[in-house]
Amino acid sequence: MIFIPFPFHLFPAQQDFTELVLGRLIGMVSSAIFNLPLKSTLVHSDSISMYVLVLLLFILGVVLALLFQYNGKWKPYRDRIFYFIRIAGCYYLALMLLKYGLDKVFKYQFYLPEPNILYTPLGQVDKDLLYWTSMGTSRAYNIFLGSIEVIAALLLLFKRTRMAGLLIAASAMVQVVMVNFGFDISVKLYSCFLLLLSLHLLQPYYQRLWQFLFDPGKMIMPVTAKGNLINHPFAYVFIKCMTIGIILLESLYPYLRSGHFNDDTAPRPYLHGAYEVRQVISGSDTLRGSDLPVKRFFVHRNSYIIFQDQADKMADYRFDYAKTDNLWVLTGYQGQKIIMGIQYNNTDSTILLDYTKGGGKMLLTAKAIDWKKLPVLKKSFHWTVD
Repeated sequence: MIFIPFPFHLFPAQQDFTELVLGRLIGMVSSAIFNLPLKSTLVHSDSISMYVLVLLLFILGVVLALLFQYNGKWKPYRDRIFYFIRIAGCYYLALMLLKYGLDKVFKYQFYLPEPNILYTPLGQVDKDLLYWTSMGTSRAYNIFLGSIEVIAALLLLFKRTRMAGLLIAASAMVQVVMVNFGFDISVKLYSCFLLLLSLHLLQPYYQRLWQFLFDPGKMIMPVTAKGNLINHPFAYVFIKCMTIGIILLESLYPYLRSGHFNDDTAPRPYLHGAYEVRQVISGSDTLRGSDLPVKRFFVHRNSYIIFQDQADKMADYRFDYAKTDNLWVLTGYQGQKIIMGIQYNNTDSTILLDYTKGGGKMLLTAKAIDWKKLPVLKKSFHWTVD
């Protein structure tokens, strides 16, 4: 929980802390033992550095367990230490479920598909992106999935409802892990960690659950914690409320900052959308139809312009919009720059792009496509098939 980095808003230095403490060791182990030299030891999802980090943490855990096993000085504090670890685990799991749950409820995780994805042939879409796209088309299902995680998170915060929260959390994480493996989504290791954490936190309730399911006549009393970590009532209530407040603030921060609680309706960049190329003038040549080098282009919400050729291959460029000069400044992956003049006509939704390619002047004419009317984005519902 301490060393596996997560993009927190209130604690952004976690990745730097992991890099400071274990970065050099991660690089040494990766290179010397696995013969995998790393360009960067910064830990991110399902990277080699993350797998090495987890291996190091596992070895550290085994060493500490052996040391404590043969050192009796800590045993009087054993129950309180384990109880503290359990409580920390519950609050950490609640934070993760709340963040992921709200991301779904507010459509920030499975967002509305971008136009370039909608116009990519289905067979050319990677499985993980296909899953992401499908999920992004249904707000109702996002709210349903997210609400389950939010409910589990809230139940985890209180003793009396903790077992129910852990059962829902474990069930939700089983589904998340299977989706990540089934669709090759690159959060496999972290989702497995959250699943194992939820199963570990359920351990004190195993006997009671077994008897409830298979031997209800021998039901044991509910598992209850013996007291609190903090004995002073006021201090306990204050720290608990402060902790829950931090969890809520961390989870809600991006939405409070942006002021948008439904990403489908959040503002998009100027000219965001899909455009069908009608004509390209290159010097004295006028190209139309199948002779066009580009049949569509798309303005992505993350400041990318993507061009689609006749074979449906995509080429993308990062762009900056110079509003005063009405220019797009495109930057390729090799650092090459293309400056495009823009003329957009609101009356007929046509756009003219004026730029230079290969030393010659190019004039591209395109028309906006109403991509939101595609069948996949229609809000349809049927009780019957006839």
